[in-house]
Amino acid sequence: MTTKEKTLGVTRDRVRGMFLGKAIGDALFMPLETKTPEEISLTHGRITSYIRPDGHKWFNGRDAGTWTDDTQLTLVVAESLIAQGGINLDDMALRHVESMRNEGDLGFGGSTRDAIKKLTAGLSWSESGKNDKPGRGKGNGVAMKIGPVGAYRASPVWNTLWVENRSKAIEDIVRFTLMTHYTKIAVESALAQVSAVNYCFQDSPGTFSIDTFVSCVAKMADLMNYRSSAAPEDSLPGRLLSLGKLDFDGLHAERIIGLFGGGTCYVLNSLPFSYAFFLRNPGSIEALYDVGNAGGDTDTNAAIVGELLGALNGTSIFPQHLIDGLWQRERILNTADRFCDRFRIKD
Repeated sequence: MTTKEKTLGVTRDRVRGMFLGKAIGDALFMPLETKTPEEISLTHGRITSYIRPDGHKWFNGRDAGTWTDDTQLTLVVAESLIAQGGINLDDMALRHVESMRNEGDLGFGGSTRDAIKKLTAGLSWSESGKNDKPGRGKGNGVAMKIGPVGAYRASPVWNTLWVENRSKAIEDIVRFTLMTHYTKIAVESALAQVSAVNYCFQDSPGTFSIDTFVSCVAKMADLMNYRSSAAPEDSLPGRLLSLGKLDFDGLHAERIIGLFGGGTCYVLNSLPFSYAFFLRNPGSIEALYDVGNAGGDTDTNAAIVGELLGALNGTSIFPQHLIDGLWQRERILNTADRFCDRFRIKD
């Protein structure tokens, strides 16, 4: 067996890394959500450790190291997958309702909150995501929580499903997305992030290919159209494809900020923004620090990058002070371990 073969594939440590990375990125940059890079630098310098969100319009009073809805809903998705052995929309809907009731909805986007309220009132998950309010369904609320489906995609259990019924596997992701975000771009973002997480598990830091990553996520995002090579530049698949044209060796943060709208919660901005920072430095914790200090939807962008860093590199990518200071760390790790047990992911 070659060295490359030994390092490829999903392992318990990398699943733990994915879950830790999501929560660490979320908690580290929760206090800076909506801030510009200039405001961050002026007030805090460069953030590399947890700080309290004093004075924050949403999170004031929380302790340093506390994560938000990004991690809360990721755990909801993971717990449903563990309980059901796959994507079950009835169970997913019920767990979303219970989570908002029991843990609150602080930080929830409007699309997610509205959909869960409809589910609470008894509307079916097949209808709950529909919303006529302008701009709804176009945020990053699905991409931020769907990481466990990417880990499930990398597992032996999914591989069997993919071979036996690929169309059902895709349809499950589509239906899951539409439960809260009833838009094409939301589906594109969900498919892209599942592909991104899965690719990180299948590759290794020593063999990671930017070109292959970009090709995989863009193609998956454009699955509904089957034309990724000609996706419009102003579409999400088109923006993802544009990442392959960037010179990451000389790419400055300011350039990424300018290309992708400052990393706002609009998924057309936030997903390529996050991927750009990850691809610039996929083997270093600096990618996480860079994306969060770049402003915008800081906690979600950092949660996405942290998730990918952990899936690719494992737990060793994260400094011990970020692991030790993380709120409910044991809950995160316990969920990761039970996930591995359920989907036959070995050490």
